[in-house]
Amino acid sequence: MPSLSGVLAMAASVAFLTITAAPASLALQPQQACFRNAPAGTIVVSNMNDNTATVIDASSCRVLATLPTGEGPHEVATSHDGLWAMVSNYGVRGKPGNTLTVIDLSTIRVARTIDLGEYRRPHGMVFLPGDTLLAVTSEVSQAVLVLDLRTDRVVRTLATHGRASHMLAMPRSGSPLFTTNIADGTISRLDPAAPDAPVVIAAARQDEGLAVAPDGGAVWVGSNRDSIVVIVNTTTRLAADTLRGFGMPYRLAITPDGALAVITDPVRSEIRIFDARSRQLRHVVSVPSDSLLSTAEIPGSASPEGVAVSRNSRWAFVTLQGRNRAVTIDLEHGIIMAYVPTGTWSDGIAYSPLSPRKR
Repeated sequence: MPSLSGVLAMAASVAFLTITAAPASLALQPQQACFRNAPAGTIVVSNMNDNTATVIDASSCRVLATLPTGEGPHEVATSHDGLWAMVSNYGVRGKPGNTLTVIDLSTIRVARTIDLGEYRRPHGMVFLPGDTLLAVTSEVSQAVLVLDLRTDRVVRTLATHGRASHMLAMPRSGSPLFTTNIADGTISRLDPAAPDAPVVIAAARQDEGLAVAPDGGAVWVGSNRDSIVVIVNTTTRLAADTLRGFGMPYRLAITPDGALAVITDPVRSEIRIFDARSRQLRHVVSVPSDSLLSTAEIPGSASPEGVAVSRNSRWAFVTLQGRNRAVTIDLEHGIIMAYVPTGTWSDGIAYSPLSPRKR
């Protein structure tokens, strides 16, 4: 969708760290950890209003670079080997985007821009196993594209048979893919190796947020319209459970070990952490509403939106659109450990285990 404010309109019918950006010349220098046992690795955040991506050292909480993207960058994905980050340039109101920005995390520079031609409004993305292929949604085309990153060409187009195919999720095996179709309240199950007819499964009204269990047995789907999360059994294709009490379950992630589910709620300014197997709530992280932007999409809320989790399943990283920040969360204890500045209207976020200090 164009913005969270547009979604809201449709639905209606442990301390603060002051951190400055590090010059490029300092990016490879060792830095002091921003808190004890801070995770190593790199965080990449898209900034919708700046048309940029912020690259952050997760351990020191330092901004390493602010890089240019296309217009309206929304989601971010990182490769399995941690060397690459991809940003989907969704575009702005009245001007659909059709490009992807490729960031080389070994040099912290933009490597190139991929032009998708007729395929517009790219959004959710995943690297397929091996990292030579990338799957990305195209809302306008009602499809998921499979790109060969060795040639930057679309080698396969998977019809979703759904309108506004937005987010994309993939189990550990790399197949099948799942996408939410916001306008239809469905999800599509797709085989990335074959453009066969998709399996379309009823989910929830205005479903957008999406996560799949690592073993592929369950898909978690957030409903913007009904403020619920529906957990779909991928074998029976039926709802196995429904979680309630959200303002808007906007983005979802499941840890690689399959133990925890993390759900951001910008309406309530909360991040909820669930036991993914028992589906019991473990923690509610309330994000303070100080230093809010006057242009925040949800007045009075820090607006936690994008979420990514570390490979060791211990940490979550969440963007705060209403504060131009990203936070690091200790998932075991449900505590915000650090804040780091981003660009304007931070949105998508991804994590790479590649440490800037060891490149």
